[in-house]
Amino acid sequence: MNDNLEERKRKANEEFHKLIKWANAEEDKVSEQLDKEGAIKALDTNREAYSYIQETFKKRIKEIAEKYDLPVPK
Repeated sequence: MNDNLEERKRKANEEFHKLIKWANAEEDKVSEQLDKEGAIKALDTNREAYSYIQETFKKRIKEIAEKYDLPVPK
């Protein structure tokens, strides 16, 4: 990668913020669907409905880090 470290961090940060917006929007969609279904919403309920968001988020964080040649978070 030709960009210096600061430029790579800046670009990665932009993608990270887009990823956060996506995750928040997805959580809203899931919550809205659960509301329509009359599902109980509490801390330990319906985790499976949200699980794909967390899985995708973790995967994309690693992809972004690798894309910009930055340390991959664990």
